[in-house]
Amino acid sequence: MPAILTQVNVSRGGMPKLPVPSAHVSVDGVEGDRHRIPKVHGGPNRAICLYSEELYEWLRGRGVSVSNGDIGENFTTRGLDLANLKTGDHLRVGQCLIEIAKVREPCSQLRKWDEDLPELIVGKSGWMAKVIEEGFVKPGDGISIIAQDSGA
Repeated sequence: MPAILTQVNVSRGGMPKLPVPSAHVSVDGVEGDRHRIPKVHGGPNRAICLYSEELYEWLRGRGVSVSNGDIGENFTTRGLDLANLKTGDHLRVGQCLIEIAKVREPCSQLRKWDEDLPELIVGKSGWMAKVIEEGFVKPGDGISIIAQDSGA
């Protein structure tokens, strides 16, 4: 199954992030997205947060009632194996190019969905990325992985 962007999400700060039909993505993140605590969230290496529909399904299978955008991601994906990504990988998403910067740290605010959620998603918390090439994205856009040379 090809990897696709299933939802683009923004909020005025906090979770959930709500879907938009399309958005411009800049080095500062998704147009219209805000963060409640900018010193902790956002910034060049945390411009985009990625999470997958497959991980949402995994959580629902454990009794956590969540859906796309609830975890606070900007890009909800399908068919992209987040577990196989690594820091430095580039992803072409719509017109933009992003670089995986670091694993997303589960936030204590996730407890609003389930008391154990921050601990439950350790290792399944998604990724933070920086924007290499700005552009527009919309649901249905393909996602292609451009792995970086490991130097080996």
